[in-house]
Amino acid sequence: MSGAPVRKRTGYLAIGGIGVLLAAAYLGMALQMPFGRLSQPGAAVFPLIVGGLLVVGSLATIWEGWKTGPAERVEFPAGADRARLLGVVGLLLGYFVALPWLGQLLSSTLFCILLMRLLSSLAWPRVALYSILITGTLYAVFIHLLGVPMPRGVLAG
Repeated sequence: MSGAPVRKRTGYLAIGGIGVLLAAAYLGMALQMPFGRLSQPGAAVFPLIVGGLLVVGSLATIWEGWKTGPAERVEFPAGADRARLLGVVGLLLGYFVALPWLGQLLSSTLFCILLMRLLSSLAWPRVALYSILITGTLYAVFIHLLGVPMPRGVLAG
């Protein structure tokens, strides 16, 4: 079963443009964080690097779309593949909505659990263990090592 074909050029240009807009918003938020000093970088350093890389990647995507011939087409996923794709998009949107309310630890753990169940056939205990390990590692790296403030959530007070 195949999906509806779409111009490849249009897809590249649209995704690249969306990426540039998201990168601009991300960089705008990063500029509100402390920069720190050369000897002790602040919380803004990592987001600025990520935002810069997102801009470069998005511009490369736009360039690729610009070079692509107008006749080339791609097909959207259909059936189970489309359901998985929409599930991932839904989980990402849910994660960003839940993050300020539930905080980084709980929302990231739930996101990892649901994503792994959606994309794999791992058993629940393994999924839970991997999700806790991933979330704990992210917490240690971003909050303790890099000093990036993450949402604690409304429940944490």
